[in-house]
Amino acid sequence: MELPYSDIIAVQSLSRVFKETTNSYKFYWFLAILDQLRKTGETRIAMSDLSLQMMASVWYPLDYYKLSFGSQDQFREIAKFISSHLDVNTRKNAPDLIEQLRIGLSEAELTVVYQRVKSLLRWVPFRFIRPFFDQETKGLPDGHVNNETVRLANQSVKAPYWFDGDYIVIHDVWAQYFQQYQYILRGFIHWHLVRFLQKNNPNVSALSEKLERPVDRDFKTARPFWTAYLAQNPGLPCIYSNQPVTKANLSIDHYLPFSFVAHDQLWNLVPTTKAVNSAKNDRLPDTDSYFQKFARLQFDAFQFFANAGDEKKLEDYSIAFRESTEGIKQHSFEWFQERLGHVIMPQLQTAQNMGFSYPFIYQKS
Repeated sequence: MELPYSDIIAVQSLSRVFKETTNSYKFYWFLAILDQLRKTGETRIAMSDLSLQMMASVWYPLDYYKLSFGSQDQFREIAKFISSHLDVNTRKNAPDLIEQLRIGLSEAELTVVYQRVKSLLRWVPFRFIRPFFDQETKGLPDGHVNNETVRLANQSVKAPYWFDGDYIVIHDVWAQYFQQYQYILRGFIHWHLVRFLQKNNPNVSALSEKLERPVDRDFKTARPFWTAYLAQNPGLPCIYSNQPVTKANLSIDHYLPFSFVAHDQLWNLVPTTKAVNSAKNDRLPDTDSYFQKFARLQFDAFQFFANAGDEKKLEDYSIAFRESTEGIKQHSFEWFQERLGHVIMPQLQTAQNMGFSYPFIYQKS
């Protein structure tokens, strides 16, 4: 992926900052710089602020989506520390996570986060800009490269920033470039980050959707779908609790959690009550207890709309099953359940391997 040309700054060196990257730290270092510039416009940035911004970004892929950053990654333990001390609000209108961290964590807890990130970043600020001084540092012992990089960075505008104690100071020409091409640069980082993540998450789909805060759920198809079905099947029992689901208490549940699938396709959605959905959260349902009930409800709803001639609503099933809606309609429940199992079960196992809690069995409080 090419970056926008400039005849003032060393864009070619910037394009090499992720060459042979073996961990995630440089990706989130660069994202934090862009985020701080976008939010404040200040070019002198405390490394402690960058540390907190990095964790605000990395928490979602690590703890919410439970992606793997590889065996060398040490971000995960910090993300777990955050989750153990803060109930992160992931809803659409929630404050930015960095604000939740500053408000929700105590001073002592914030200090722990700063210290742990600082220990990970001992080399990152220097190695990030090392490509700008390849020729000058070529052949130097590793123990001398960082000091020489600092010296060179503090003498010219060749690299994006220079060092001032516990701060970095972005050169004005670089700050202008970063601000002007903010979205292109974020795309550049995400492109390299997805390639990095693919190596460590080979069986995980929609990686590009799992880099940032989740978007709002899109139930514009699912809600009228299940509302219409409930109107013809009043008192429909919830597959988890057997409690009647009504229009008043209706909540749409992702059978496989949204934080794993990152989509709102109908074959993975079922009606439940708000209380049950809240209790289930992002846990994986117990297969023995719920899968047959889930498949039966899906089959009955599919047949209901297929018989009504409303096949447009059923396109998600056709794509997932690789069969026309008319073809699916002709098959038995046993066939439908088996085909749905072929879609659900491998993903459920992958999610379990990633660390999603299993099994969820509803217990009335």
